[in-house]
Amino acid sequence: MTIAIIGAGMAGAACASQLTQQGQQVRLFDKGRAAGGRMSSKRTELGYLDLGAQYFTARDEGFIAQCQHWLRDGSIAQWQGRLGRLEKGAVIASPDNTLRFIGVPSMQAPVVALLKSAALHTGCQVDRLAFDGKGWQLFSDGISLGVFDQLVLAIPQQQAEPLLREAGVIDTELSAVFTMPALLPCWAVNLELASGPWPYDGIFGNANSPFSWLARQSSKPGRCNGEQWLLHFGAAFSQQHLDADSRDIAGYAIEAVQQLAGQTLAAEMTLCHRWRYAQQNPLYPRYGMLHRPELALGLAGDWLNGGRVENAWLSGVQLAGELVR
Repeated sequence: MTIAIIGAGMAGAACASQLTQQGQQVRLFDKGRAAGGRMSSKRTELGYLDLGAQYFTARDEGFIAQCQHWLRDGSIAQWQGRLGRLEKGAVIASPDNTLRFIGVPSMQAPVVALLKSAALHTGCQVDRLAFDGKGWQLFSDGISLGVFDQLVLAIPQQQAEPLLREAGVIDTELSAVFTMPALLPCWAVNLELASGPWPYDGIFGNANSPFSWLARQSSKPGRCNGEQWLLHFGAAFSQQHLDADSRDIAGYAIEAVQQLAGQTLAAEMTLCHRWRYAQQNPLYPRYGMLHRPELALGLAGDWLNGGRVENAWLSGVQLAGELVR
């Protein structure tokens, strides 16, 4: 059986890894320059900067075992960041016993490890699909990428929907999956500060603050040294300013950081990135994954499984099990 997987983030990589181990012929296609998706880190002259996923946790026994494997091969490490949270306008300590992991030296390292034996095609955007009732043909810029017995879409909901709609396979069941947006936007801004005004490595925002997360990049192995701080704006702010200029977003970020610190800070934006589909919509139903054998089609991703890196992995693994039944 030949299987095409579009999307080489955690869900696609987990699905491909499981299928490859079972002897299936798998090819992955991703529009990015490297695997990782929202787990990608930006490589700079000073080191890596995490703009998407900041860390991940493990609760499921299967994912715990996978994390132990990654720990042994050095793909991940435990992040023992000092955490705080914003409460009534002040930052207070927020310690807990949760084990948090990060990729080493960058967040995409565990994804790359899953794909070490995979046939991966990066920089390849699949822009058209054709289903003949038995299998799928993939196209990129008018060029055929091949014909496959099964198709897996491991990409954000809002990217999967137009591909399937143009292919003419969206029925009542699939339409329900696309009715409500599963992923909401997120502006990410990395700021270089002259000094760090907080004794924390990560700070959780709240519903009343424009940001949802603030983190010191240098607290993670392999990342840039110095006071490099990553700020994630919340979904409401990001949606409101979705089409704003990055310079304006940087200004908002500096303003938010200074307000949080209660003082004027020497701050300069070093990177700004708009994630159109990033934060999980809490109202979106939880499907786990979706398998339509009569369409030779599967969908996987954190957006189908409640968000979180672990749930992306679980979604991909679960779909792989369904495909080889």
